[in-house]
Parts: sequence; C-alpha cells; structure tokens
Amino acid sequence: MTSKKRISKFKNLEEQTNILFKIVDKLENRISTLEKVLASHAKCIGEMRDKKDDLKDMPEEVLVKTWEEKDE
Repeated sequence: MTSKKRISKFKNLEEQTNILFKIVDKLENRISTLEKVLASHAKCIGEMRDKKDDLKDMPEEVLVKTWEEKDE
C-alpha cells in the first residue's frame, strides 16, 4: 500500500471518528435534556399527589367553594 493510500485511509477514518463524536455529543445532550424534563415531571407529579392527599381530608363544601372562586 502506498503512503498516499494510507494517508487517505487515515483521513477517512479521522473524518468518520469526528462524525461519530458529533453524534455521541448530540445524544448526550438529548439524554441530559430528557433527564431534566423527567426530573421536573416527577417533581410535579409528587406535588400533585401531595395536593390530592391534602384534598382528601377537606369537606366537600370547601372544595366546591374553592373551585367556584377559581372560575371567577
């Protein structure tokens, strides 16, 4: 194999490696974003469950009145 062919193959491998690194970086960024969104959703779900538990003990009249005030 001539040196020109070796250099060409090396450059081709280097280009392919750079492309793979770019793809991996994008995937890492997307995974990071998804992890943040998932954590945020989990927090919201936890807060909603806490509110639901708090509402269980309230009399129905208070809940209806609070709901009507919210609509105004």
